[in-house]
Amino acid sequence: MRPIFWWAYHIFILLICMGFLILGIKMLRGAYGMQSPLNFFIAFFGSSMMILVSGALIVGFLIKIILRWRGAVNNQLNQG
Repeated sequence: MRPIFWWAYHIFILLICMGFLILGIKMLRGAYGMQSPLNFFIAFFGSSMMILVSGALIVGFLIKIILRWRGAVNNQLNQG
């Protein structure tokens, strides 16, 4: 995979995960305004799962990006 496509792919996926994180937080806030306990539990656990999964993916992709960035910087320092 070419380096520019690698960066574009990972940044695109990172932005999508951030969007789902924001959506999960909005859903969680909306769950507290519900009148029915059943609807509250469904919305609460669904949004909590969305926040958990998107947060874990964000951390994983950030680690990949940081490691790739450090490797690129180290290669430039060694060559120059």
